[in-house]
Amino acid sequence: MTCSGEGPGNLALAIYGFRHVERQYEAAGIHWEVRTIRDRLSLGHCTLPVYRNPDAPVVAVAAPTGKSKKKVVVKEQLEPRVELFDADDHKYEKYLMKLDPNDTKNQDHYKVLGLKKLRWEATAEEIRIAYRQKVLKHHPDKKKHAGIPLPAGEDFFTCITKANEQLGMSEAKRRAYDSVDPKYSDDLPNEKEVNAKNFYELLGPVFAENGRFSIPQPVPLLGDESSSREDVEEFYSFWFNWNTWREYSYDDEQDKEKGEDRWERREMEKANKVERERRRKEEIKRISNLVHMAHNKDPRISKFKKEEAEAKEKAKEERARLRREKQEAEELEKRKAEEAVAAQKREEAAKENAAKLEEKRQKDAAKQANKAQKKRLEGLCEAGNYWTTDSKEKLAAMERFDRLTFLLNTDEIGELCDQIEKIKLDAPAVNRLIQDAEDEKNRARTAAETASRANKENTTTKEAEIVLWTDEEILLLTKAANLYPAGTIDRWIVIADYVNEHRKGQTTPKKTEKQVIKQTKLVQTGQAKPTAASQNKLGAPLPDEENWSAKEHSALEAALKKYPASDPERWEKVATEVPGRTKKDCIKRFKYVAQLIKNQKK
Repeated sequence: MTCSGEGPGNLALAIYGFRHVERQYEAAGIHWEVRTIRDRLSLGHCTLPVYRNPDAPVVAVAAPTGKSKKKVVVKEQLEPRVELFDADDHKYEKYLMKLDPNDTKNQDHYKVLGLKKLRWEATAEEIRIAYRQKVLKHHPDKKKHAGIPLPAGEDFFTCITKANEQLGMSEAKRRAYDSVDPKYSDDLPNEKEVNAKNFYELLGPVFAENGRFSIPQPVPLLGDESSSREDVEEFYSFWFNWNTWREYSYDDEQDKEKGEDRWERREMEKANKVERERRRKEEIKRISNLVHMAHNKDPRISKFKKEEAEAKEKAKEERARLRREKQEAEELEKRKAEEAVAAQKREEAAKENAAKLEEKRQKDAAKQANKAQKKRLEGLCEAGNYWTTDSKEKLAAMERFDRLTFLLNTDEIGELCDQIEKIKLDAPAVNRLIQDAEDEKNRARTAAETASRANKENTTTKEAEIVLWTDEEILLLTKAANLYPAGTIDRWIVIADYVNEHRKGQTTPKKTEKQVIKQTKLVQTGQAKPTAASQNKLGAPLPDEENWSAKEHSALEAALKKYPASDPERWEKVATEVPGRTKKDCIKRFKYVAQLIKNQKK
């Protein structure tokens, strides 16, 4: 189709086959945005600022946020970097002519599309633009239309198509190729060559290059010596928990699509998975070695450890200082307390010495007073001619005088002296007064000794009356009381003999009939508890044993025979069979009869 004339209308008619019509654009609105985006996409232009493509390259800008000073990544979308595309010249065509269309797997897809400089950094938009440029120039129909002869048997455009299918059609296929990109090197720096001086220059680019395979984005960079501890810890925490999308399906040795049947394809896929897993583990080990090498060689880690050690040492010294101060304060407080106790003891000792001295002084004064009263009494006796010339009587009088002064205290001696002075002083009067005083003192002493002897005898009698019963003896008493019920001839004598005969300890005195009766009453009243082996109080009737008539007892026996023990509702049914009795009454009667039978067997 040809078109004569010039102008935009004729050109549009020649290209699109219709007359050019000027489009009218609205100022804003969803309809305008949709049409604008569609037109820009159809022409291969950038959709900014109407539509932000998430696959477009971004620029990371770190901005502080408030007091936390955390880095926030702000993404800015860029225009397609067409200027970085490879030149489509004679050299490029010569490269395409050398490619083997039957071996597209081993070709450099980025170089085929002219993205050798961008490679994995190329966006989907840039790949699409590059492919469109190659199609417009190297498509066989275009060359045929332009009159360019095609080499016989060479279909190098297939290489361009395969490169676009691998990179531009599917994100999974592109990642598979990027994982084994021939221009990417897995080599790591030698650990011996890394030191504090070249640490950042050697390892910084390595981490930045390997960060392309990380699933979480953006990837924290190595930083420099001015990086904060939080940034360094965040960096190593990220790389120690490495999560990658790198996989090796592109290098599968066996193509399962070439399998003849399902079984063969399955076996091929198994072999491929084994090889992928092996390479994946090697990749994880490689990254782990890189991170551990960086962590060991990082001068910042050494600095942080040194600072931490210094902080710990400082904290340790501070704790030691506080502990020392606390100990000194405790020792000071202890010394003060000891001094206070010593002062108190000295004061108490001084008071005690003063009390002892006062007591000694009082005793000395009492002795002097007693001695003076004795001397006074002796003078009165001499004045009253108490001492006779007869040696025997004089000896008896002297013994009586000494005994009386020994029995009487100072005040009593003084009273006696006053009485002697009031009466006429003669030998019989003095003798009579002395004899009366001695007799009165003897009577008082005899009464006190009698009362003390009586109290002692009462205490001994009470102790003798107390009889100790052991648990074994109480058990034997319970058993004997059940064996020999009321009505047995000489029942208490028989029970006492049974207890004395069957008890193990024979060292204590034997229990008498009165003691057995007394202990039985104590057990029955609850003042002495029988052992757990006894089923009821000694000889006491069981509850309800005389309240059942013969008819009720017969009904109970018939109901017990009718309803077996395995029935969970046995006692409810038994109670319905016995008129006028509850479930509790039936159970008590059953226990009483069972205990009665057991006692008869014993």
